[in-house]
Amino acid sequence: MHFFCSLVLLVSALNQASASIGESRRTAVVQAVERVQPSVVSLHVRYHQRVYNLYRHRGDPFWNFFSPFYYVPQDQSRMSTGSGFVVDSEGYILTNSHVIGDPRQLQKITASLPAPDGRTFEAHYVASDFNFDLAVLKVDEGDLPVAPLGTSGDILVGEWAIAIGNPFDLGPTVSIGVVSALDRNFSQPQGDYYYRDMIQTDAAINRGNSGGPLVNADGEVIGINSFIYTGSEYDSGSIGIGFAIPIDTAASFLAEIRQHGQVRRAWTGILAVQDITPNLAEYLKLDSTAGALVVRVARDSPAELAGLETGDVIVAVNDEQIHSADEAINALRVLRVGEVAALDVVRHNEQYNLDLTLEERPYRARR
Repeated sequence: MHFFCSLVLLVSALNQASASIGESRRTAVVQAVERVQPSVVSLHVRYHQRVYNLYRHRGDPFWNFFSPFYYVPQDQSRMSTGSGFVVDSEGYILTNSHVIGDPRQLQKITASLPAPDGRTFEAHYVASDFNFDLAVLKVDEGDLPVAPLGTSGDILVGEWAIAIGNPFDLGPTVSIGVVSALDRNFSQPQGDYYYRDMIQTDAAINRGNSGGPLVNADGEVIGINSFIYTGSEYDSGSIGIGFAIPIDTAASFLAEIRQHGQVRRAWTGILAVQDITPNLAEYLKLDSTAGALVVRVARDSPAELAGLETGDVIVAVNDEQIHSADEAINALRVLRVGEVAALDVVRHNEQYNLDLTLEERPYRARR
Protein backbone atom coordinates (compact mmCIF):
# COMPACT_ATOMS: atom_id res chain seq x y z
CA MET A 1 0.00 0.00 0.00
CA HIS A 2 2.82 2.35 0.89
CA PHE A 3 4.48 1.63 -2.46
CA PHE A 4 1.25 2.32 -4.34
CA CYS A 5 0.77 5.69 -2.62
CA SER A 6 4.37 6.65 -3.37
CA LEU A 7 3.86 5.72 -7.01
CA VAL A 8 0.70 7.86 -7.22
CA LEU A 9 2.53 10.83 -5.67
CA LEU A 10 5.44 10.39 -8.09
CA VAL A 11 3.14 10.30 -11.13
CA SER A 12 1.30 13.37 -9.86
CA ALA A 13 4.58 15.25 -9.37
CA LEU A 14 5.74 14.30 -12.88
CA ASN A 15 2.46 15.49 -14.38
CA GLN A 16 2.73 18.78 -12.52
CA ALA A 17 6.33 19.22 -13.67
CA SER A 18 5.35 18.46 -17.26
CA ALA A 19 2.50 20.96 -17.09
CA SER A 20 4.83 23.55 -15.61
CA ILE A 21 7.35 23.03 -18.43
CA GLY A 22 4.57 23.30 -21.00
CA GLU A 23 3.38 26.56 -19.48
CA SER A 24 6.93 27.96 -19.40
CA ARG A 25 7.23 27.45 -23.17
CA ARG A 26 4.34 29.81 -23.76
CA THR A 27 6.37 32.92 -23.22
CA ALA A 28 5.22 36.46 -23.89
CA VAL A 29 6.97 36.28 -27.26
CA VAL A 30 5.04 33.14 -28.26
CA GLN A 31 1.75 34.74 -27.25
CA ALA A 32 2.62 37.95 -29.10
CA VAL A 33 3.35 36.00 -32.29
CA GLU A 34 0.10 34.05 -31.94
CA ARG A 35 -1.75 37.33 -31.63
CA VAL A 36 -0.26 39.09 -34.67
CA GLN A 37 1.01 36.49 -37.16
CA PRO A 38 -2.43 35.40 -38.45
CA SER A 39 -2.92 38.93 -39.87
CA VAL A 40 0.47 39.13 -41.62
CA VAL A 41 0.27 38.59 -45.39
CA SER A 42 2.90 37.59 -47.92
CA LEU A 43 2.69 39.88 -50.93
CA HIS A 44 3.55 38.97 -54.51
CA VAL A 45 3.59 41.97 -56.82
CA ARG A 46 3.57 41.49 -60.59
CA TYR A 47 4.51 44.54 -62.64
CA HIS A 48 5.67 45.36 -66.13
CA GLN A 49 9.09 46.84 -66.72
CA ARG A 50 10.43 48.49 -69.86
CA VAL A 51 13.65 46.84 -71.05
CA TYR A 52 15.76 47.44 -74.14
CA ASN A 53 17.00 44.46 -76.15
CA LEU A 54 19.60 44.44 -78.89
CA TYR A 55 17.90 44.15 -82.27
CA ARG A 56 19.12 41.43 -84.61
CA HIS A 57 18.07 40.78 -88.18
CA ARG A 58 16.93 37.16 -88.28
CA GLY A 59 17.57 36.33 -91.91
CA ASP A 60 20.88 38.04 -92.67
CA PRO A 61 23.96 37.41 -90.45
CA PHE A 62 26.00 39.64 -92.80
CA TRP A 63 23.63 42.55 -92.08
CA ASN A 64 23.91 41.87 -88.34
CA PHE A 65 27.71 42.00 -88.49
CA PHE A 66 28.08 45.27 -90.37
CA SER A 67 24.97 47.20 -89.37
CA PRO A 68 25.01 49.67 -86.48
CA PHE A 69 23.73 48.34 -83.17
CA TYR A 70 20.44 49.60 -81.89
CA TYR A 71 17.97 48.55 -79.22
CA VAL A 72 14.22 48.08 -79.24
CA PRO A 73 12.00 48.61 -76.20
CA GLN A 74 9.97 45.76 -74.79
CA ASP A 75 7.71 45.34 -71.76
CA GLN A 76 8.45 42.36 -69.55
CA SER A 77 6.56 41.07 -66.52
CA ARG A 78 8.54 40.93 -63.29
CA MET A 79 7.69 39.71 -59.80
CA SER A 80 8.71 41.10 -56.41
CA THR A 81 7.81 39.93 -52.92
CA GLY A 82 7.26 41.58 -49.58
CA SER A 83 5.03 41.60 -46.53
CA GLY A 84 2.09 43.50 -45.11
CA PHE A 85 -0.55 43.18 -42.41
CA VAL A 86 -4.31 43.60 -42.19
CA VAL A 87 -5.24 46.62 -40.08
CA ASP A 88 -9.04 46.51 -40.01
CA SER A 89 -12.11 44.46 -40.86
CA GLU A 90 -12.62 46.47 -44.08
CA GLY A 91 -9.64 44.69 -45.60
CA TYR A 92 -7.04 47.45 -45.55
CA ILE A 93 -3.42 46.25 -45.63
CA LEU A 94 -0.42 48.38 -44.69
CA THR A 95 2.95 47.83 -46.34
CA ASN A 96 5.93 49.75 -47.73
CA SER A 97 5.67 51.83 -50.87
CA HIS A 98 8.85 50.28 -52.22
CA VAL A 99 7.23 46.83 -52.03
CA ILE A 100 4.56 48.03 -54.48
CA GLY A 101 6.87 50.07 -56.71
CA ASP A 102 5.52 52.41 -59.38
CA PRO A 103 1.70 52.14 -59.26
CA ARG A 104 1.53 52.85 -63.01
CA GLN A 105 3.39 49.61 -63.72
CA LEU A 106 1.28 47.32 -61.53
CA GLN A 107 -0.35 44.28 -63.09
CA LYS A 108 -1.50 42.20 -60.13
CA ILE A 109 -0.97 41.95 -56.37
CA THR A 110 -1.75 38.80 -54.41
CA ALA A 111 -1.87 38.62 -50.62
CA SER A 112 -1.60 35.26 -48.83
CA LEU A 113 -2.47 34.60 -45.20
CA PRO A 114 -0.34 32.10 -43.25
CA ALA A 115 -1.49 28.61 -42.29
CA PRO A 116 -3.81 27.34 -41.00
CA ASP A 117 -5.94 29.96 -42.78
CA GLY A 118 -3.89 29.89 -45.98
CA ARG A 119 -6.29 31.98 -48.08
CA THR A 120 -4.95 33.97 -51.04
CA PHE A 121 -6.64 37.13 -52.31
CA GLU A 122 -6.14 39.64 -55.07
CA ALA A 123 -5.23 42.93 -53.41
CA HIS A 124 -6.09 46.29 -54.94
CA TYR A 125 -3.73 49.23 -54.76
CA VAL A 126 -5.24 52.23 -52.94
CA ALA A 127 -2.55 54.86 -52.35
CA SER A 128 1.07 55.56 -51.44
CA ASP A 129 2.89 58.16 -49.41
CA PHE A 130 6.30 58.51 -51.03
CA ASN A 131 7.55 60.82 -48.28
CA PHE A 132 7.25 58.00 -45.75
CA ASP A 133 7.64 54.85 -47.91
CA LEU A 134 4.12 53.73 -47.02
CA ALA A 135 1.37 52.16 -49.10
CA VAL A 136 -2.10 50.84 -48.44
CA LEU A 137 -3.85 47.98 -50.26
CA LYS A 138 -7.34 46.58 -49.92
CA VAL A 139 -8.86 43.11 -50.32
CA ASP A 140 -12.56 42.58 -50.87
CA GLU A 141 -12.98 39.79 -48.36
CA GLY A 142 -14.65 39.46 -44.98
CA ASP A 143 -13.70 37.63 -41.83
CA LEU A 144 -10.05 38.68 -41.93
CA PRO A 145 -7.70 38.48 -38.93
CA VAL A 146 -6.72 41.99 -37.85
CA ALA A 147 -3.41 43.04 -36.32
CA PRO A 148 -3.73 44.93 -33.02
CA LEU A 149 -2.02 48.29 -33.41
CA GLY A 150 -0.07 49.76 -30.53
CA THR A 151 1.55 53.16 -30.26
CA SER A 152 5.10 54.19 -31.00
CA GLY A 153 4.94 56.98 -28.44
CA ASP A 154 5.93 54.83 -25.44
CA ILE A 155 8.48 52.43 -26.94
CA LEU A 156 11.34 51.57 -24.61
CA VAL A 157 14.90 51.10 -25.80
CA GLY A 158 15.86 47.56 -24.83
CA GLU A 159 12.37 46.04 -24.90
CA TRP A 160 11.62 42.96 -26.99
CA ALA A 161 11.05 43.53 -30.70
CA ILE A 162 9.58 40.80 -32.93
CA ALA A 163 9.81 41.04 -36.72
CA ILE A 164 7.26 39.04 -38.72
CA GLY A 165 7.32 38.74 -42.49
CA ASN A 166 8.23 36.78 -45.60
CA PRO A 167 12.03 37.03 -46.01
CA PHE A 168 13.37 35.80 -49.37
CA ASP A 169 9.85 34.46 -50.10
CA LEU A 170 10.43 31.57 -47.68
CA GLY A 171 7.00 32.01 -46.14
CA PRO A 172 5.85 33.31 -42.73
CA THR A 173 8.92 33.85 -40.55
CA VAL A 174 9.53 35.24 -37.06
CA SER A 175 12.73 36.78 -35.70
CA ILE A 176 13.34 38.43 -32.35
CA GLY A 177 15.63 41.08 -30.94
CA VAL A 178 15.32 44.30 -29.01
CA VAL A 179 14.61 47.92 -29.77
CA SER A 180 18.14 49.26 -30.24
CA ALA A 181 17.40 52.98 -30.64
CA LEU A 182 14.66 55.49 -31.43
CA ASP A 183 14.28 58.62 -33.58
CA ARG A 184 16.95 57.68 -36.11
CA ASN A 185 17.13 60.21 -38.98
CA PHE A 186 18.90 59.71 -42.31
CA SER A 187 20.06 62.80 -44.17
CA GLN A 188 20.91 60.71 -47.24
CA PRO A 189 18.28 58.68 -49.10
CA GLN A 190 18.11 54.94 -48.53
CA GLY A 191 17.15 53.79 -51.98
CA ASP A 192 14.53 56.28 -53.16
CA TYR A 193 13.36 57.36 -49.72
CA TYR A 194 14.36 59.71 -46.92
CA TYR A 195 13.66 58.11 -43.55
CA ARG A 196 13.11 59.99 -40.29
CA ASP A 197 12.22 59.14 -36.68
CA MET A 198 12.93 55.47 -37.36
CA ILE A 199 12.93 52.61 -34.84
CA GLN A 200 16.21 50.70 -34.88
CA THR A 201 16.17 47.00 -34.00
CA ASP A 202 18.56 44.05 -34.09
CA ALA A 203 15.76 41.59 -34.91
CA ALA A 204 16.79 39.94 -38.17
CA ILE A 205 15.21 41.75 -41.14
CA ASN A 206 15.97 40.64 -44.67
CA ARG A 207 14.70 41.22 -48.18
CA GLY A 208 11.03 40.29 -48.19
CA ASN A 209 10.48 41.43 -44.60
CA SER A 210 9.72 44.92 -45.89
CA GLY A 211 6.19 45.99 -45.03
CA GLY A 212 5.78 43.45 -42.25
CA PRO A 213 5.07 44.41 -38.64
CA LEU A 214 7.51 45.03 -35.80
CA VAL A 215 5.73 43.82 -32.65
CA ASN A 216 6.24 44.35 -28.92
CA ALA A 217 5.89 41.71 -26.19
CA ASP A 218 2.23 42.68 -25.69
CA GLY A 219 1.45 41.53 -29.23
CA GLU A 220 0.92 45.05 -30.59
CA VAL A 221 2.34 46.43 -33.84
CA ILE A 222 4.74 49.28 -33.08
CA GLY A 223 6.39 49.70 -36.47
CA ILE A 224 6.65 48.65 -40.11
CA ASN A 225 9.92 46.94 -41.05
CA SER A 226 11.42 48.91 -43.93
CA PHE A 227 15.14 48.55 -44.56
CA ILE A 228 18.43 47.29 -43.18
CA TYR A 229 21.96 48.60 -42.94
CA THR A 230 24.42 46.09 -44.36
CA GLY A 231 27.74 47.94 -44.14
CA SER A 232 28.24 47.71 -47.90
CA GLU A 233 26.22 48.35 -51.04
CA TYR A 234 27.24 44.86 -52.22
CA ASP A 235 25.79 43.01 -49.21
CA SER A 236 22.10 42.24 -48.75
CA GLY A 237 21.86 40.17 -45.55
CA SER A 238 21.02 41.31 -42.05
CA ILE A 239 23.86 42.23 -39.72
CA GLY A 240 21.55 43.20 -36.88
CA ILE A 241 20.81 46.81 -37.83
CA GLY A 242 17.27 47.15 -39.14
CA PHE A 243 14.83 50.05 -39.20
CA ALA A 244 11.07 50.30 -38.90
CA ILE A 245 8.66 53.18 -39.55
CA PRO A 246 6.80 54.07 -36.32
CA ILE A 247 3.21 52.83 -36.30
CA ASP A 248 1.94 56.30 -35.31
CA THR A 249 3.28 57.62 -38.64
CA ALA A 250 1.52 54.80 -40.50
CA ALA A 251 -1.72 55.37 -38.58
CA SER A 252 -1.67 59.05 -39.57
CA PHE A 253 -1.21 58.02 -43.21
CA LEU A 254 -4.09 55.55 -42.99
CA ALA A 255 -6.38 58.17 -41.44
CA GLU A 256 -5.56 60.53 -44.32
CA ILE A 257 -6.50 57.84 -46.85
CA ARG A 258 -9.76 56.97 -45.11
CA GLN A 259 -10.85 60.59 -44.89
CA HIS A 260 -9.61 62.00 -48.19
CA GLY A 261 -8.97 58.96 -50.38
CA GLN A 262 -5.42 60.09 -51.06
CA VAL A 263 -2.44 61.79 -49.47
CA ARG A 264 -2.92 65.53 -49.73
CA ARG A 265 0.24 67.39 -50.70
CA ALA A 266 1.22 69.67 -47.86
CA TRP A 267 2.44 73.17 -48.69
CA THR A 268 4.54 75.59 -46.67
CA GLY A 269 5.01 78.30 -49.26
CA ILE A 270 8.78 78.25 -48.76
CA LEU A 271 9.94 78.19 -52.38
CA ALA A 272 13.71 78.04 -51.87
CA VAL A 273 16.28 77.66 -49.12
CA GLN A 274 20.05 77.40 -49.28
CA ASP A 275 23.02 76.44 -47.15
CA ILE A 276 24.91 79.15 -45.31
CA THR A 277 28.49 79.49 -46.45
CA PRO A 278 31.21 81.03 -44.27
CA ASN A 279 31.15 84.19 -46.38
CA LEU A 280 27.37 84.39 -46.11
CA ALA A 281 27.52 83.85 -42.36
CA GLU A 282 30.02 86.71 -42.09
CA TYR A 283 27.84 88.97 -44.25
CA LEU A 284 24.73 88.19 -42.19
CA LYS A 285 26.74 88.48 -38.94
CA LEU A 286 25.84 84.97 -37.86
CA ASP A 287 27.75 83.03 -35.23
CA SER A 288 27.96 79.86 -37.37
CA THR A 289 26.98 78.34 -40.71
CA ALA A 290 24.25 76.22 -39.09
CA GLY A 291 20.75 76.76 -40.39
CA ALA A 292 18.97 77.26 -43.71
CA LEU A 293 18.64 80.64 -45.39
CA VAL A 294 15.16 81.41 -46.75
CA VAL A 295 15.63 82.63 -50.32
CA ARG A 296 12.06 82.93 -51.51
CA VAL A 297 8.56 82.86 -49.98
CA ALA A 298 5.31 82.61 -51.95
CA ARG A 299 2.76 85.38 -51.59
CA ASP A 300 -0.29 84.65 -49.44
CA SER A 301 1.24 81.32 -48.47
CA PRO A 302 1.32 79.64 -45.05
CA ALA A 303 4.93 80.78 -44.64
CA GLU A 304 4.09 84.42 -45.37
CA LEU A 305 1.03 84.29 -43.10
CA ALA A 306 3.24 82.90 -40.33
CA GLY A 307 5.55 85.89 -40.68
CA LEU A 308 8.49 84.19 -42.41
CA GLU A 309 10.50 86.52 -44.63
CA THR A 310 13.16 86.24 -47.30
CA GLY A 311 16.54 86.46 -45.57
CA ASP A 312 15.40 84.66 -42.41
CA VAL A 313 17.59 81.81 -41.20
CA ILE A 314 15.72 78.71 -40.01
CA VAL A 315 17.71 77.22 -37.12
CA ALA A 316 15.15 74.75 -35.73
CA VAL A 317 11.92 73.01 -36.79
CA ASN A 318 9.78 71.58 -33.98
CA ASP A 319 12.79 71.76 -31.63
CA GLU A 320 14.99 69.84 -34.09
CA GLN A 321 18.20 71.74 -34.80
CA ILE A 322 18.74 72.56 -38.47
CA HIS A 323 22.26 72.59 -39.90
CA SER A 324 21.63 72.72 -43.65
CA ALA A 325 19.02 73.40 -46.30
CA ASP A 326 18.48 69.66 -46.83
CA GLU A 327 17.75 69.17 -43.14
CA ALA A 328 15.16 71.96 -43.24
CA ILE A 329 13.50 70.46 -46.31
CA ASN A 330 13.42 66.97 -44.79
CA ALA A 331 12.03 68.23 -41.47
CA LEU A 332 9.18 70.02 -43.27
CA ARG A 333 8.39 67.37 -45.88
CA VAL A 334 7.19 64.85 -43.27
CA LEU A 335 4.46 67.15 -41.93
CA ARG A 336 0.89 66.73 -43.08
CA VAL A 337 -1.82 69.19 -43.98
CA GLY A 338 -3.09 70.91 -40.84
CA GLU A 339 0.02 70.19 -38.76
CA VAL A 340 2.05 73.05 -37.31
CA ALA A 341 5.76 73.59 -37.81
CA ALA A 342 7.26 75.55 -34.92
CA LEU A 343 10.11 77.48 -36.54
CA ASP A 344 13.01 79.11 -34.73
CA VAL A 345 14.41 81.75 -37.05
CA VAL A 346 17.15 84.35 -36.84
CA ARG A 347 16.48 87.75 -38.39
CA HIS A 348 18.88 90.68 -38.01
CA ASN A 349 20.59 88.96 -35.07
CA GLU A 350 17.26 88.54 -33.28
CA GLN A 351 15.60 85.16 -32.72
CA TYR A 352 11.90 84.70 -33.42
CA ASN A 353 9.46 81.83 -32.92
CA LEU A 354 6.94 81.36 -35.71
CA ASP A 355 4.09 78.86 -36.03
CA LEU A 356 3.60 77.76 -39.62
CA THR A 357 0.40 75.78 -40.28
CA LEU A 358 0.68 73.63 -43.40
CA GLU A 359 -2.07 73.83 -45.99
CA GLU A 360 -2.99 71.68 -48.95
CA ARG A 361 -0.94 72.70 -51.94
CA PRO A 362 -3.06 74.78 -54.35
CA TYR A 363 -3.26 73.81 -57.99
CA ARG A 364 -1.14 76.80 -58.88
CA ALA A 365 0.89 78.25 -56.05
CA ARG A 366 1.25 82.02 -56.30
CA ARG A 367 4.82 83.26 -56.24
